[in-house]
Amino acid sequence: MTATATSAPLLNGQLIGITYHAIAAVRDRLLAASNLTFHQSVALKAVADGLDSAGAVDRLTSTLKTGESEAHTLLDELADAGLIDGARTSLTDKGDSLQRGFTDAVTELTERLYGDLPAAEREIAARALAHVTARANAELAAQ
Repeated sequence: MTATATSAPLLNGQLIGITYHAIAAVRDRLLAASNLTFHQSVALKAVADGLDSAGAVDRLTSTLKTGESEAHTLLDELADAGLIDGARTSLTDKGDSLQRGFTDAVTELTERLYGDLPAAEREIAARALAHVTARANAELAAQ
């Protein structure tokens, strides 16, 4: 049996990587207007979600696969930029405005990229990616 142009692609690391880079390129265009790096945007979101400094550091180290020192540096950069109140780890008005704008832009992008896909297909893809992520995290923890 030969593959046809309508055959479903094989879910593998290459496809996931290609998809990641395509989405990241679009995301980085959205971030360019804010002068934030992706890692800084993740840190800003952690603070926006109400996490204190320790909670934000935990999220950053687990999601970005970075060390605590780099996580603290990200929070310091946001404080230096006037986006968070470093002492309380809360958003400033400027940080809140930036976070809301970025969240709105990502919501619109998500709708354009995924909006017309059937919910069942999105659920299957989400479950598969969650399993792959858990396995990759287990590999990292075992080393």
